[in-house]
Amino acid sequence: MLKLMDVTINYNGRLILHNCNCEINPQSIIVAKNDINTEIIARTLSGLKSVNDGEIHLTENNLNKKEKDRSKIFFLITGNYHELWKNYRLKEISQMMKRTFKGSALCEKYNISSQASIDSLTKFQRLIYLISIGQSFNRTIFIFDQPTKYFDYEDLERFYDFLNEDFLDANYIILTNRFEEIFTRLSKQIYEIDSTKSIVLKGGEESVGG
Repeated sequence: MLKLMDVTINYNGRLILHNCNCEINPQSIIVAKNDINTEIIARTLSGLKSVNDGEIHLTENNLNKKEKDRSKIFFLITGNYHELWKNYRLKEISQMMKRTFKGSALCEKYNISSQASIDSLTKFQRLIYLISIGQSFNRTIFIFDQPTKYFDYEDLERFYDFLNEDFLDANYIILTNRFEEIFTRLSKQIYEIDSTKSIVLKGGEESVGG
């Protein structure tokens, strides 16, 4: 899905990735140490921040060839998603985004009503609501920054079921500083950012594409 070629990312004088070469598969989890800023990586992968050096390419088989605008391909859900739009109703949020709230299958399944306030939802439901917005924009690739950071055990289990059932055919990348046991049960590619600031397959396996 994504191919990184000699990619270097710096932020505020700090090295995040260095001369990184790898291919990230359509459903992947990237685990980084706590001192590594995953938001900067997420913003760079989604095209909202430029790389300091190198190139990031999208593989053709995951995209409609007519889609040239990267802003119409990626949907980034940032790590502070649980704090967004406090005191607003979902219907009002949709209006601000110039969308009409439609009772999607996801919202119906997870009991999310347009009349609900964002504050009344669990953190897991808020995540689902944002995903439904991304789907309404017909985005191709979802990038999650720290989606499980504030989850309790029940939320984690529901997120596992969601990825394993409702998001089975979606393209997504999860960036996290906290490795969750549910990730091993998903049978997806798990990467880590190692001490050389490169992305490698987790568990001492050979580096992907490099």
